[in-house]
Amino acid sequence: MKALHLVLPASLTMALDAKVKQMIADGNPIINLTAGQVDVPMPEAGKAAIVSALNEDKTGYIPATGSPALQQAIRSSMFWQQGRVLVSAGAKPLVSAAIQVICKANDQVLLPTPCYTSFPPMIEAAGAESVFVPGRFENGFKATAAELLAATTPSTKVILLNNPVNPTGSVYSRAELQAIANFAMEKDLYVIADEVYSSFVYNGSFCSLYDFPQIRDRLVVVNSTSKTFAMAGLRIGYCVAPEPIGAAMAGYLSHTLGCPCSLSEAAALAVLHEEKTYVQELQRIFSSRKKAVLSALSKIDGIRFAEPDGAFYVWIDIAAAGMDDMRFCSELLASQKVALTPGSAFQCPGYVRLAYTKEEETLLEAIWRLGRFIQSKSSADNS
Repeated sequence: MKALHLVLPASLTMALDAKVKQMIADGNPIINLTAGQVDVPMPEAGKAAIVSALNEDKTGYIPATGSPALQQAIRSSMFWQQGRVLVSAGAKPLVSAAIQVICKANDQVLLPTPCYTSFPPMIEAAGAESVFVPGRFENGFKATAAELLAATTPSTKVILLNNPVNPTGSVYSRAELQAIANFAMEKDLYVIADEVYSSFVYNGSFCSLYDFPQIRDRLVVVNSTSKTFAMAGLRIGYCVAPEPIGAAMAGYLSHTLGCPCSLSEAAALAVLHEEKTYVQELQRIFSSRKKAVLSALSKIDGIRFAEPDGAFYVWIDIAAAGMDDMRFCSELLASQKVALTPGSAFQCPGYVRLAYTKEEETLLEAIWRLGRFIQSKSSADNS
């Protein structure tokens, strides 16, 4: 039998979350801090819209890249004046589609690390090459324009930037983004900006790459309802792209994905009108959790972390524990019943990601167990 052309590894974060959920279903009392999933209920208006759509039998096909009504609601909500708005079944298909239509075989994509676990396989699936640009702890692992420039070759075609960053929670400032925008212009590069955590910024306001008009003709910005409205399972993502790229993405998505779910689209259309009050409450909840988590972590000897300015993750350096991150997470799960995500999933071994997506009491219990685990390893090393 002839060999397969493309075999991509399964998402480690999704596989780990599924494994832990199965362990919980089997009766194991595990605190699962692996998944980047908001645990607050979605807006009631979204639920009502789904029920109404069902009662009205709105279960047929919708346009491949979303209805004009939803596209217009997104454009107004995101203040996207220029470009084509596309809707799809989550943000990931849009990032993947942008890579597919922009890149050809052997093109290079600049990818700051640590990075979202699915980005390198998406690039590989397009026949392109990931060029990892390692971040530095002291700079929140954010890539600078100078670091991107040092990694650029004649084959470089795209910068893929996540902001706020999963897994570190870092947020790029306006000045940092301005420098990257200038660099993209100077080197004639496309930019794909994954901004799905833009509603989770705790210090100051969020700056989007879309705020720099000079790069809109080479920029694809992706967002979604998954985080902002706790609708991860309903799978509604959206993006804005310059017309040539947007048209190519629309054609690609129509053949590979079909259309978004009609019920999910109804929910998305309803919740976009509630953005301010709902998002403000989410920010209050997660800001409070962040403070509690950082305070508790600061009392544990043998780890270090940088305070996140966005998203809902803490990126923890576990080098002092004396073991690699995969083993660390495995032993922590086995002995303390706490599930964290190894940094290797994000192209950055030696770290673990903690998602503060549980109630505060549960988070503090998990961190107490984490401290107990690290202390036990330290005691064993000194014995």
